[in-house]
Amino acid sequence: PILRRKLHKIYMCLSFSFIMLYTVQQIVNVYQVRTDVDKVMDSMFLLLTFCDSIFKQLAFLMNPHKIEEMLVIMKGPHFNQGREEHRPLLLKTVFQAQLLLKIFNKLCLLTCLLWVLFPIISHFKEETIEFTIWLPFDANENPQFYVAIVYVWLQTSWLGYNNSTMDIFIMYLFAQTKTQLTILRMDLENLVSRCKTEAAVSSSTFTDLLNKHFRGIIHHYNEIIKFSTMTDGIFNVPILFQFLISGWIICTTAYRTVNMSPASGEFSSMILYMICILSELFLFCFYGNEVAYESEILMESAYCMDWTEMPVKYRRFLIIFMERIKNPIKPKAGKIVPLSINTFVQVVKSSYTFFTFLNKAPA
Repeated sequence: PILRRKLHKIYMCLSFSFIMLYTVQQIVNVYQVRTDVDKVMDSMFLLLTFCDSIFKQLAFLMNPHKIEEMLVIMKGPHFNQGREEHRPLLLKTVFQAQLLLKIFNKLCLLTCLLWVLFPIISHFKEETIEFTIWLPFDANENPQFYVAIVYVWLQTSWLGYNNSTMDIFIMYLFAQTKTQLTILRMDLENLVSRCKTEAAVSSSTFTDLLNKHFRGIIHHYNEIIKFSTMTDGIFNVPILFQFLISGWIICTTAYRTVNMSPASGEFSSMILYMICILSELFLFCFYGNEVAYESEILMESAYCMDWTEMPVKYRRFLIIFMERIKNPIKPKAGKIVPLSINTFVQVVKSSYTFFTFLNKAPA
């Protein structure tokens, strides 16, 4: 395990350095072409994506123990109670995450492949290719061109794979929170009926079972709050950064494609890239919205249970618990921007506003 940890640290350092190198090359290129708006826009849309990926990687690199603790919670007894009625919900969450990961990974890799495929075709036609990074040699000469194109393909593919994997991991944390809230609601609604059923086939009394299962519900809710708080604490700043730059990324991508022919391969690759960015943003907002919704209707589940059949003592406990859940869990980016569908719409609207302004500005 010690050797494995050391090798993993070396791998993380090399991976981070690899992306940092490309980012520096992009910054140098932006400085060199700073007087040409079109060339700056060509460079900025991918530079911002690299900066976003670096921000997320820093969150993972700086909080390994907290992330490991969250994984322990997900594997723990409160999140995995072994009940048959919970199993479909948990399996559905895992299936959705795996499916989204495969689709998102492949979509990003396909986009990166198209980015290098069309420059190769143009090179065969002896057209001049302008790379959006600084290179210490003339990239339009052979064999330097193929060295540059392979390097760009490796860097962008590595970025796309890493970024999509990190996004789906963070999304899965939100999805897991939502699923656990759904399970909690189910347990709360069925608390009395479950205790009656178990009391009929066991030596335990209804009151003892009620005490046991009600305590379990409270502990489960506390674990959900802890899990959600840790997710928010680790990733709220990277998600905020994602929101801040997504508008500019969408804007610069639209600006870059506005003069392209819809029938061109380059246009198709940019549309795929736009889909990736919008999907990335939408997933955060969608699952954040799902968590908030499940948390808000948790109070309704308390009213739906057969509380009239509970002893007075446990009715008081229920009232205290209901006070506890009055404040719903609302994931926020940077503790400011709520992750909701409305926020997604606002970001897209802002992107269009930026694009309109930029498109009308004199070159």
